[in-house]
Parts: sequence; structure tokens; C-alpha cells
Amino acid sequence: MKTKLMVLLLSIGILAFISCAPNAPTPQLTPVATHNGLPVFEINELTVDDEYCNSPEVFLSKADAQGLQDDEIAQKLMELWLDYFNTLQAPSYCRIDGYTIDKVYYDERTPFLPLEPKGDFMRVALFSIKLIQYPNFWMSWAGDVDKENWLHTSNNLALFRTNTGYAMKFAYP
Repeated sequence: MKTKLMVLLLSIGILAFISCAPNAPTPQLTPVATHNGLPVFEINELTVDDEYCNSPEVFLSKADAQGLQDDEIAQKLMELWLDYFNTLQAPSYCRIDGYTIDKVYYDERTPFLPLEPKGDFMRVALFSIKLIQYPNFWMSWAGDVDKENWLHTSNNLALFRTNTGYAMKFAYP
């Protein structure tokens, strides 16, 4: 009984000591190089945030889509998707410093392409994003990076009508 009491008191003391200890400082990341003026970091658990950087699901309500054509609905959904990454809360790994949607259009070849998923309607979005560091979430996207670190790229969009609005997914071969 005396031993159990000592173990219990010792455990409580250790827990109290640990809870009072100061938090460990957040490690400061130091770039290993620069490229076009952007910092280049090592790829590790501190520089990559897979959880946040997974593509968000975006939704446009029927009220917000009222009077819009299909191209405009697709553009609004792309804006919602890009806004997710264009915020200070986004980790540096996938955060962007601005974007432009250059064009949203219907490609007549789309019905014949082996794209999945197939939406209620399909569109192609041409857009550009301003990169803030390397490596980044966007490195796997096809496109060109200019001298000002804008990635110019595109993607096929599958758009879905629901009872309450519109949803979007990227369509891939």
C-alpha cells in the first residue's frame, strides 16, 4: 500500500513538472539556397504539410450561382479553391501569394478524353499562381514558371450540380 501511494505521488509530481515546463521553441527554418529570389528549403516534416495541403472541397450555393453561366460557375469554384491557398493560415509549403484565372472554357475534345470523374459539365481552367518558396505543393503541376515565380498552368474541371448548389473536382486521365 505504501509503495502504491509513493508511485502515485511520484507520477503526479512528474506530470506536474512536465506541464509546467516551457514549450519547446518552434524550430526556425533556414533556406539552404535561393532560386529566382525564392527561398529553397530541405524537404522534411517541417517543410511539408500534407494534411492542410490536400485539395479542399469547394461548394458554390445556388444563391451565389444565381444568373451565372456554366463558365462563370466554374470560375467562381476555382476562385474558392485558390482562395484556400492564398491565405496566411496556409502552410508555406502550399501557400501562394496571389493568383489569376486567365480563362475558363469548354473544350470540345473533353467528352472524348478519358477523364475521370465526369461531371454534369466539364471545363478547362487556365490559371497562374505566385509561388513563395521551393519545394512546394505545386511542383508536381505541369506548366511554366516565369522569372517572377508565377506558375502558369491549367486543369480539367468536373462540375457537379446538387440540390443546393455546385461542387468541383479536378478531372484526370
